[in-house]
Amino acid sequence: MCSVRSVIYDDRVVINVSGMIFETRQTTLSRFPDTLLGNEEKRSKFYVPEFKEYFFNRNRSAFEAILYYYQSSGRLRRPAEVPMCIFKQEIEFFELGDEVLSDIRLKEGYLSINESPRELPENKLQRKIWELFDQPDTSFAASCLAIFSVSVIVVAIAVSIAETVPSIREKKADFANFADTAEEPVWSEDTWFLLELAFNTWFTIEYLVRLFTSPNKCSFFTSILNIIDLVAIAPFYVSLLLTKSEASSVAALRILRIVRVFRIFKLSRYSKSLQIIGYCVFESFRELGLLILCLFFSVIVTASLLYYIEVGSEKTDFHSVPATFWFSIQTITTIGYGDMVPSQPFSKTYVGCLCNIWRGDSRAARPNICIEFQYSLLQEHVGEGRGS
Repeated sequence: MCSVRSVIYDDRVVINVSGMIFETRQTTLSRFPDTLLGNEEKRSKFYVPEFKEYFFNRNRSAFEAILYYYQSSGRLRRPAEVPMCIFKQEIEFFELGDEVLSDIRLKEGYLSINESPRELPENKLQRKIWELFDQPDTSFAASCLAIFSVSVIVVAIAVSIAETVPSIREKKADFANFADTAEEPVWSEDTWFLLELAFNTWFTIEYLVRLFTSPNKCSFFTSILNIIDLVAIAPFYVSLLLTKSEASSVAALRILRIVRVFRIFKLSRYSKSLQIIGYCVFESFRELGLLILCLFFSVIVTASLLYYIEVGSEKTDFHSVPATFWFSIQTITTIGYGDMVPSQPFSKTYVGCLCNIWRGDSRAARPNICIEFQYSLLQEHVGEGRGS
């Protein structure tokens, strides 16, 4: 009987965390031998022989969760009263491991960008070209090339915007009419075409160089940033084919010109902040969907009620429920153009009360809070990565 008691006593581990006593067994801690508590040699420097206990001057509430991690064979959850920054320090102190830290950060809403090591080509020349065009932070030359690419993108966007100015568009039309009467084609003399040709030539060269020097062609084609680059380049060549062919369509050319707006998204390749915002929006799709669903219900209900209240009135602007959608949308979203207004007293009261109540319900979803929260967490995460 005494031998059994001695075995139980020897297996028991007493841990003092800032004055609070915790007791567990060695077999429980040994489930994770690579951690601070699971390794006898690591935790021996915290042993106090006079009291036969291990003393840690750490956060008590956080330690309860960490001790339960051993007792539950790997379940870890942050206590609500412990901030994430403190809990992260406790996880690192007790050496639970990077995988555990990554899991808890993911549960808490942290996102991950470029955590995996960069994949580089094996060929030295190919690697240098790849880093020059795709990794702006690897050298001074790569940074200069990135600045040049950003400048080209900005100028291309400015030109596409300036092209829509009425005075400039009229001059361009007059020049085109003059060109139709000329004996020789004037594509080479068209300044706007030459600018577009120059921009797209650089974008094409940049895309093809990164494609041929990419270490992983499959990852290259599936990358969102590379898809954006391809979408920004393709309209120029498609419009050329349509212009030269007899089946050219004004609507198709107009759509292709609209697609050129994707050039602005090319800037996200050179801006970490824009990438963070993109990832945050992507991770907040569920909250955004909830907002859209609330808006959808609100618009249908309010538009239907308003239509049936106004039906029969000669001065009404609401001739059908779909026609009333626009008024409900601009009222709920606080735009309020005033192009459509109710005429009945009851509907005016309804608009002032019910629509504004629903506006508050729609705002209750607040997906922007989620996006701001994810953005702040990810900024902290990226800052830690730079610091390390």
